[in-house]
Parts: sequence; structure tokens; C-alpha cells
Amino acid sequence: MDASGDRDGAGGAARAATTTPPGEETPLPEAVPRLPGTVSRRGLLLGGGAVLAAPWLAGCAAEAAGPRPDVSTLVGAITSEQDLIATYEAAKAAAGSLAGRLDPVLEHHRRHLAVLKRHYVPGSGRRAHEGGAIPPPHAAQLPEGPTEILTALRLAEDRAAAARRADAAKAPPGLAQLLASIGACEAGHAETVRAHPPADPAKSPAQAIQTALAAEHAAVYGYGVLGARLRGTLQEVAKTYWDAHRAQRDKLVSILSVQPVAAAAGYRLPVKVTNARSAARLAAALEDDLVPAYVGLAGASAPDLRVFAADSAERSMARSAKWRSSAGVGAPSEAFPGLPSADLSPRPEPGE
Repeated sequence: MDASGDRDGAGGAARAATTTPPGEETPLPEAVPRLPGTVSRRGLLLGGGAVLAAPWLAGCAAEAAGPRPDVSTLVGAITSEQDLIATYEAAKAAAGSLAGRLDPVLEHHRRHLAVLKRHYVPGSGRRAHEGGAIPPPHAAQLPEGPTEILTALRLAEDRAAAARRADAAKAPPGLAQLLASIGACEAGHAETVRAHPPADPAKSPAQAIQTALAAEHAAVYGYGVLGARLRGTLQEVAKTYWDAHRAQRDKLVSILSVQPVAAAAGYRLPVKVTNARSAARLAAALEDDLVPAYVGLAGASAPDLRVFAADSAERSMARSAKWRSSAGVGAPSEAFPGLPSADLSPRPEPGE
């Protein structure tokens, strides 16, 4: 499986790339395309600064006319994080030997909860009914034995990631980005890929789709390079993921209403591949680099496109976690993968 084997889409686009005059050397482009602006600090409640926000989303008067769905969505996400924190603390109490493994994940959930609470602004006065009470934390009942506890925690992470993906469909575009980032983190915790088809997104001429497409072009190229250094089961896994990225690339092309960005003839990859371990590290890096593109796309105005983006971010983060395990390197340190730190704080809305 080499980079030249992809002749049905990316290869053809690569041939169309700009050529270099004789005697000059063209530096390879970065494998990680620069992302367009994601939501600016607190478009996270009402879609301000969203990638594909429709004009009617921006009006304060329209927002004031009815209940804010973001509040109930935040209540559900806050409740989920509180319960996961309580469950992890119970797991540590039941199996102290797991503490070193669970502490980094627990810290991520605490950071998720802190940021979600920062964005939770329930109604007051005539709108006090919109908030809804946040229930107290509830730890899930855990089985006995470290192995069984880890299995239960992985299932809990899997369910939480699925819930955040569903939330992305009904949340305003900006908030959907935060939820997609949290869901991607939880999918990485679970270290598993969900066996369900992503939603079929609507056509949209978004720059965010072009960014995701450029990242997929780089992933297709990178998997072609690393696959040659793998053998046996890992090579089959790489081939499966290579095919998945080619299919994802073609999906993104199909939903664009403008000329799709072309693949480059080659990319400067973040890891030099010399053996199976470095190949796994490169695969993890390629998957990590896709997450910001899809979290950015989660700010789209169309609910089905937000679900597609959140699902794609989760899949990439889960694959990254698997490759990191194969390479013997630590889990990702980011609690909010793909989300700029500036977008973690709410931005005051006019009149607040």
C-alpha cells in the first residue's frame, strides 16, 4: 500500500498541482492545513462566529422570542460529566491499582465539567423556567475486578461520546463545536471505533469542508507512506483506515458545491517513518491532525453536517488512541482536542 496506489481521486488531484520551474525546489506543504477561524470565544451559545451560521441565527430578538435549547443541552452534558467523574472516583476507590491509568482521564472530565458550567447560563425572571435543575452526581454501579471495571468505563465513555454527537445535532453551531471536541476526547478514552454509519450531510459550500478535505488528502498520503513499514495485522489495520480516509475524502468532495481543494503531490509528514513503531506514531499524528478540522466543521448551521463532523472527530481520536497504544506512547494530553483555548470562555452577548 503506497502513496502512488491511490489513483481514483487524490492521485489525480495531485497531478494537477502547480509544477516547479527547472532548477528550483518546491518545499512540501505541511500535512496539517491551517484551519479557518472557528468560533470566537463564545459563539458557543447562540452560534455567533459559527462556520456556516445562517443570518437568522444572529438576531438577538429572534433568540428572545423562545426558549434557548442550548440550556437544556448543557444540563444534559453537565450531568453526564458529573456522573463520569463520580464513576471514575468510585473506580479508583474500588481498584487502587488503576489510579495511575485513570487519573489523566479523570482530569479531562473535570476540565470538561468546568468549561461546560462556564457556558451554562440559565434563564431568570420570566425565563427562569428555561434552566432546569442540574441533578446531583451519580456513580454508575461497577463490577468487581480491575479488568471488568475498565470494560465498564470504556462502555461509559462510548455512551458519553455518542450522547455528545447527538447533542451536536440540536445545539447551536458554536456550542456544537465544544460538544464535538468533548465527544472526540471521550471516544479517545474509549479506544474503540463506533460501528455505525455517519449521517449523510447536506451539501454546503463551506470553507470548513475544504479544510477537512485538505486534511483527508494528507491522511491518505500519509497512510500510503506508513503502510509500507507495517506487516501482518497492523498492515491490515492501516489498509482498512487508508480505505476509510479515501472514502471520507470522496464523501467530502461529494457534498461540496464548489471546486474541491486538490491534493498535493506530496506532504511534509510530522514523523519520519523508519520502522513499525514510527509508522504507528505517524498514523496517530495523522488522526490527531484531522480532529481540529472536524471540530471546526461541527460549527456548521446544518444539524446533519454537525453530526457528521462530530462523528468524524470521534473516529479520528479513537484511531489515534489505538495507534498510540501500538507505538507505546502516552495518551493524548488534550481535554478539548481540536478546540482553540480561546473558545473555552464564554463571550458576553449584547445586553448581558
